[in-house]
Amino acid sequence: MDIEPAPVPSPNPPLDAVILQCVASEWCKVAMLIARTTDAARAQSIEVTAQDIAGRIYALAASGQIETQGNVRRWRAAEVRRHKSA
Repeated sequence: MDIEPAPVPSPNPPLDAVILQCVASEWCKVAMLIARTTDAARAQSIEVTAQDIAGRIYALAASGQIETQGNVRRWRAAEVRRHKSA
């Protein structure tokens, strides 16, 4: 049985910018970053779901824009942070 990879969400520059503003230089759980981003996005009148944000976090991690530790799809177990060089 072949398993298809999950589709990569389309780039969303406004949402990506909010995520990158919310990600800290210290490790934090993916769930915490999603919560922070949800609040920040809604404050800017950007309506998104947690799954929308998670999809963009996966894409930013895959492109090397943020660092990850663990399986990023396990929101309460994995951690993310801004690159030390950023």
